[in-house]
Amino acid sequence: MPNPVVIEKKQDDSIEAHGMREHGMLGRGVGMGNSLYALSYDFLPPEAKKTIELIISKGPFLYSQDDKPFGNRFGDLPSGQYLEYTVPTPGISNRGMRRIVARKKTGQLFFTACHYERIQVRGGTFSDRPRVQVEETEKIEPSWRNGFYVITGMALDMRNNIVSAVG
Repeated sequence: MPNPVVIEKKQDDSIEAHGMREHGMLGRGVGMGNSLYALSYDFLPPEAKKTIELIISKGPFLYSQDDKPFGNRFGDLPSGQYLEYTVPTPGISNRGMRRIVARKKTGQLFFTACHYERIQVRGGTFSDRPRVQVEETEKIEPSWRNGFYVITGMALDMRNNIVSAVG
């Protein structure tokens, strides 16, 4: 009987993850443990693809808040400077919660369908609301609290055009 095949993993996941975070490809929010997942450009809603076209052509944008700084105040995305853009939501007349967020230095794009958090908390005290929001969101999915996806699978020329437009 021949010896069984043994698979030895040579990849150090912690080093790989660290390297990806350092280059803005994977992120965890400061103090909240948010994970950042990838979404292929091909799977974006058509309105998000149209918003990316507007980013490349520098508008015209639908809302005055578009092409303005995104604060990343919860640390949901890797550190850096960002701009935000509204992605229209079919069937609603206001700005909605869908956004494309662009990292200025690298042109990386992030998509979210729940810009204002997946759980909204009202009432209580000012100090209680953030804690309750985190606790309730953890019940949904502990590692995916903000709903941001890094957009992957874009052609190199499109990525270069985005870098030129937002840099």
